[in-house]
Amino acid sequence: MIENGGNDMALQFILGSARSGKTDFIYDQMIKDSMEHEDEEFFFIVPDQSTLNAQKQLVTRHPRHGTFNIDVVGFFRLTYRVFEELAYIPKDLLEDEGKSMVIRKIMEQHKEELKVFASSMKKQGFIDELKSFFAEVYQYDVSMEDLRKITDGMKEEGLRSKMEDILLVMENFEDYIKERYLISEQLLDVLAQKVERSEKLKNATFYFDGFTGFTPIQRKVLEKLLKIGKNVYVGLTLDGRYVRSKYREYELFAMSKKEKYELIKLAQDAGTPVMPDIICWPDERDSRELRHLEQNIERYPYEIYKDKPEDIKIRCFMNPWQESRTVANEIERFVRKEGYRYKDIVVLTADLDSYQNELEKSFDDLHIPYFVDVNRKLLNNPCIETLLSVLKMIQKDFSYDMVFRYLKSGFSNFTMEEADFLENYVLACGIRGFARWNRPFTSKLFSDEDVERAEALRVRFIEEVGTLKTGLKRRGSTVKRKLIYLYEFLETLDVEGKMIKKQEMFEASGDLIAAATYAKVYEQVIDLLEQMAEILGEEKLSYDDFLSVLESGLEEMQIGVIPPSLDQVMIGDMKRTRTEEVKILFFLGINEGVIPAANDGGGVVNDHQREILENYGINLAPGTKQSAYMEQFYLYLTVSKPTERLYLSYRMMDAAGNNNRPSYFIERIQRIFPQLKVTMQEEEVQTGYTREEALDQMILCLQEMEFDERDDDPEKMKWMQTLYHALKELEPVSDYVDARFYTNQALPLSKELIHDLYGDTISGSVTRMEKFAGCAFSHFMQYGLRLRKRLVHEILPTDMGKVFHKTMELVGKRSDWKFADDASRDEFVELMVEQAVTDIQKELFESSHRNEYVLERMKRISKRAVWAMEQHIKRGDFTPEEYEIAFGKENHLDSMTFALEDGEKMFFSGVVDRMDSIEDDENKYLKIIDYKSGKQKFDFAKIFHGLQMQLIIYMNAMMELYEKKTGKRVYPAGMFYFHMDDPIVNVEHENEAEHKILKDLKMSGVVNEDFQLIDHMEHTGSEGYLTLPVRATKNGYDKRSSVLNTTQLFNLGRIVEKKMTELGNSLMHGDISIKPYEYEGRKPCEYCEFKNICAYEDGVDQVEKIKKVSLEEGKHALDQTTAESH
Repeated sequence: MIENGGNDMALQFILGSARSGKTDFIYDQMIKDSMEHEDEEFFFIVPDQSTLNAQKQLVTRHPRHGTFNIDVVGFFRLTYRVFEELAYIPKDLLEDEGKSMVIRKIMEQHKEELKVFASSMKKQGFIDELKSFFAEVYQYDVSMEDLRKITDGMKEEGLRSKMEDILLVMENFEDYIKERYLISEQLLDVLAQKVERSEKLKNATFYFDGFTGFTPIQRKVLEKLLKIGKNVYVGLTLDGRYVRSKYREYELFAMSKKEKYELIKLAQDAGTPVMPDIICWPDERDSRELRHLEQNIERYPYEIYKDKPEDIKIRCFMNPWQESRTVANEIERFVRKEGYRYKDIVVLTADLDSYQNELEKSFDDLHIPYFVDVNRKLLNNPCIETLLSVLKMIQKDFSYDMVFRYLKSGFSNFTMEEADFLENYVLACGIRGFARWNRPFTSKLFSDEDVERAEALRVRFIEEVGTLKTGLKRRGSTVKRKLIYLYEFLETLDVEGKMIKKQEMFEASGDLIAAATYAKVYEQVIDLLEQMAEILGEEKLSYDDFLSVLESGLEEMQIGVIPPSLDQVMIGDMKRTRTEEVKILFFLGINEGVIPAANDGGGVVNDHQREILENYGINLAPGTKQSAYMEQFYLYLTVSKPTERLYLSYRMMDAAGNNNRPSYFIERIQRIFPQLKVTMQEEEVQTGYTREEALDQMILCLQEMEFDERDDDPEKMKWMQTLYHALKELEPVSDYVDARFYTNQALPLSKELIHDLYGDTISGSVTRMEKFAGCAFSHFMQYGLRLRKRLVHEILPTDMGKVFHKTMELVGKRSDWKFADDASRDEFVELMVEQAVTDIQKELFESSHRNEYVLERMKRISKRAVWAMEQHIKRGDFTPEEYEIAFGKENHLDSMTFALEDGEKMFFSGVVDRMDSIEDDENKYLKIIDYKSGKQKFDFAKIFHGLQMQLIIYMNAMMELYEKKTGKRVYPAGMFYFHMDDPIVNVEHENEAEHKILKDLKMSGVVNEDFQLIDHMEHTGSEGYLTLPVRATKNGYDKRSSVLNTTQLFNLGRIVEKKMTELGNSLMHGDISIKPYEYEGRKPCEYCEFKNICAYEDGVDQVEKIKKVSLEEGKHALDQTTAESH
């Protein structure tokens, strides 16, 4: 450079294709220049996100390892340097969130005047689009005057109304901020106005590097620097071979060329000479193939590479998961086997959303250090989650979901255990809505101490959030008032203190990035609240609007975290991430729809409208076409980064399983390298494993091995042993091996445990023993450990059963089954059902429409059942004698007391739904009925296995009870299940229908064929038996009839008592085995509440298969019993 005296200055370009040494040249010349002129100022201007990296490079390269008289800045920092020097204090900077608030406020105030946007206001994302349009207008240095001029004369109606709306909002926006704020886009404008007063920049030398292009407003600053500085050097990526060729907008280096012309024009206007370009040419140092790619991609004509490339690979994977796993394995290999450092390797993609989680997981598994270069969205941070969830909870009037989202957000003053306890309580009692939370808790479903505890928690909860709720919901209060309440709430919870604790925890565990995030969040939240108070403070927003402003502010909050300069792999985005000195690059997800990116339609002003504006001379940000050219340039820069290896890959499916095609870009590369074939990635053979992977291998091996004599694969066995030895000190390994040979069994409990659980006397219901007979483990869960499923506020079949029983009891006790006519019977039954519901759970049935429907259905079924019962009683001589007959220990019934081994005992109690009888002088004959809301059939197989003992045990008890009461001989006449149901029948004639319905409601059970009892139980005509499980033939009963003789009935009682004793003994011997029965293809597991605990596997675990027993076989077994006992 020839130095002229005085203030002569010059502009010079440093050009070269990617990786041609431009940046090296700039550093070298800048360092040399700055050391020769130590008294002068040098500015190295790079994009804002690259300043750190540039500083690091400079210090490393500078012989004295410092920056001295070179200041490394981005445009932003440069602005503040100048402001500092001139002691100019700019107005507060209005951040993105703040802009949204201002735009929102203005649109709200002017919504009557807006023609196009009035309805769009509340649409998700609309304010953001408008905001980015404003940003464009400022960055591209378009003035309001320009816009107004062209809008007034515009022919296109639609665009004109839209522009008028935009101008209206924009004008008010500028008015509003004029006195108060500066927006970041205007900073450079202010800089351009003030630059000439700066002494620091006068006669300084400026080096620009790393820009793909400048926005008009940046050029405005450059123009000023050309006037006052000494020299300006600009580095641009432009292949030396194309410097002289004509400009075409579609060629690869179009952006750089355009930039160069624009700057030359500025220099000429400023009268600054332009020196000849310095052109850097690539040398032979790096991979030949990669250099060939850089020199030929997207150029025409291009030169074909004849050999098969070694350093470039294109691979196709099934999905992002496989892609990430493979990349992680390869990085591990490069570092371990080939001596690379982690920091030499970069992983980029144009679709970081799809890859970030998969990559992080794969890298964590292999313990690879990495840094993900993204702005971290803060929505999931507990500080913000707590804030949002409490506000949403108030908005949704304390709905169940929102209350517990808040209580579990991490910063409320409730422990997780307290929140869980409260949740169980609230679910069971169906507590919803603030009004209900505001009343004291009472409940019959929980013990007194539980209710007391729940009530104490409720009081604490209301104290925690009550003031906030009343404060925020107060009518007509200003935004400022609302914010004060919110701020006080954050203070009460001590969110700041909790954040600091978390930060310290992360620092201690070495997670610096999380620690850095936690350090900044609270401050940012408070800034947001302050900004809101300042901008919207006096407004009276409705609660919903208040929340949505705050929410959009919180959603936009992000924190850019500075990459710690450690040895780690950089994971980043193709456009955002700046990287230097990459040796190996993995470029993932090169799929259609990602590259080229799907077009988002251009925002508030669409592409077509942008072209119209362009014709009117308004140039905004590049439209779709330009974006595509820019993307092409970014792709070129990306694949030109690595010096040694490039791995390109695409996926066949996305994470959601949709098919994906490769991008056009893959084929572009193959044109230049015809020998480069896409390899389909099978699992690659691995040479080494981390412990996590070796563990996976071992599990696979265990799964595949058949451990029996036939299948002896010595190789596999050897591999298995190798893995086992290598891993044996790892915690879970022996567990895995145990698991492979595990059988799902529960061993018997010891006598001590049994006594601790049950004492030495078993008491309870017969149902309990039936449960034990069905599956000992399930009985142990329910009666031993007393586990309960979480109660939920809904009608369960058991509740319906209770209502039916109560109804039938009330009807029997209050009516004698005699009714004047159908109408009066139905009316009476309806009353009884309502009475029964009140006794049981009134609020449950009224809590929702669906439950009201259930109630209606129960009334219908009850009416039908009462009608049928009336018919039953009319058709026979038996009369109902008692209802709901309870008996228990106090009756001292032998039939309900069982002596077990070791002097232990069992007592049972129970309730018989109804007992009918007839008697003569010596004898009394009993018939008992059990009302069932579910289908229950009298079944010998189930009886003999102890799964259906209740009815028979009850009959034994009734006989004993009435012998004691009356002193007569008591005989069983019959025992039945009556199924409460609502049969639907199709018939021609009215009276036929009645018979049909009765047949459908016929009882299931067993009848005594002696003493002509059958005739007493039902008088039949031609229609046959309608109520009993019996069919008449000419001389007796059809063999399918469920009839037994007196002896057989007594024997049935004995068999069941014996079974009962046997079950009692196994229970007391500690049997809790996992061995459910299987009968007619079904197991009790289908309805079991504990199946997740025993994890029973069909076809693998043990089962007790039960064979069907026919009536004949049943009778035969009963006769055997007689024979044995004689």
